[in-house]
Amino acid sequence: MTNTSTRLFAKSGVGGSHLWLWVMAAAVMILTGCSTTFRHAQLPQNGQARIPEIQIDPATGVSSLELSVLIYNVAGLPWPIGCGKASRTVDEYGEKIPIACNRSAALRAIGDSLGKLRRQGLEPDIVMLQEAFISAAAEIPVRAGYPNWVTGPGVSDLGLKYSGRASQNFIDERSFWKGEKLGKWQSSGLMLASNFPIKVVYKHPFNQWECAGFDCLANKGLLVAEIEVPGLPYHLRVATTHFNSRGRSGVSSERALIAHNLQLDEARDFLRTIINRDLPFIWGGDLNMRNSNDRLVYFVETSIFRINEVSAFCSAYPEDCETQFEWRSDAPWQETQDLQGWVPGNQISIMPLSMEMLFDDPVDGIMLSDHDGVFVKYRLSWPVPSNLSPVSPEIR
Repeated sequence: MTNTSTRLFAKSGVGGSHLWLWVMAAAVMILTGCSTTFRHAQLPQNGQARIPEIQIDPATGVSSLELSVLIYNVAGLPWPIGCGKASRTVDEYGEKIPIACNRSAALRAIGDSLGKLRRQGLEPDIVMLQEAFISAAAEIPVRAGYPNWVTGPGVSDLGLKYSGRASQNFIDERSFWKGEKLGKWQSSGLMLASNFPIKVVYKHPFNQWECAGFDCLANKGLLVAEIEVPGLPYHLRVATTHFNSRGRSGVSSERALIAHNLQLDEARDFLRTIINRDLPFIWGGDLNMRNSNDRLVYFVETSIFRINEVSAFCSAYPEDCETQFEWRSDAPWQETQDLQGWVPGNQISIMPLSMEMLFDDPVDGIMLSDHDGVFVKYRLSWPVPSNLSPVSPEIR
């Protein structure tokens, strides 16, 4: 990935490992009504839990503030899919540490851990979750003390069946036994919580048949929110997603790659319809591209934005972006499914200041999820005209 890696930065699944688990899960979901419906407060949500400190450089007239974003695949899977899954964290003997089989208890523990960080004044300002399927996922923002939270496409928020991008072969070869003809049994699993008011939300499901294998049972898509950060002259737009998995989808890597590319195309086209160059943009999620050069190349080459990916930036510019862990290679974006990045606005620049992993240690010998949380602090900066003063926000 030599050529692609140099372009990844700029300085400025649903799925179980074994078929029998899915068979058991299918029976459980059919008997229990399949999917959880989350009910959050209507928009706009105007709660405010923190006021960022605004700093002004007297020499340049540039104002700035700092905020933080966490992305985390919480493995909020219906029983028994989560049972038997292992994390990528290894114990002292080199064995992968399993995740908690009781996923509801694990999700509540995640919420409580975020709440503890809040009491210390260290909580992420914005949290973007993936695989938040089961009902206990709705307890995470509540237990963590977030005044505002929304979810992505629900199980019945269906997109088109397929687009002109999908080949007839791909559509014709859908497999009933791999879950591709069973409809949507779960929501997108996307959830977003914020310390700051959430003003606008876009929920966009991927096309129903442009998926591969057991991933088709979830209504994957995009969750985009416009957030009013106190003192920032424009809304901040944030987006999270969860693309088609590879091995865990249960189909060939070739078919899974086609589905992944189709979903990337759909995400790109949708973002193009809502694009607003004035709004700074932070994205992140489970992109399912770990150690997959073909997926990474397609992601970079088809992006409508210049790719500013945080791990690439922080590894290339350690003097500007502090990391609290050691890189295992010179291509850290290949080591994980979970990536964050940013696009500056016309008047607002974004710079990552630090990156660390949360939820990367076992609790009583068990991991809370098979993913780590990726926690990034950003500085957003903008010029202030000499005849104006920055907004002086108040807690509402």
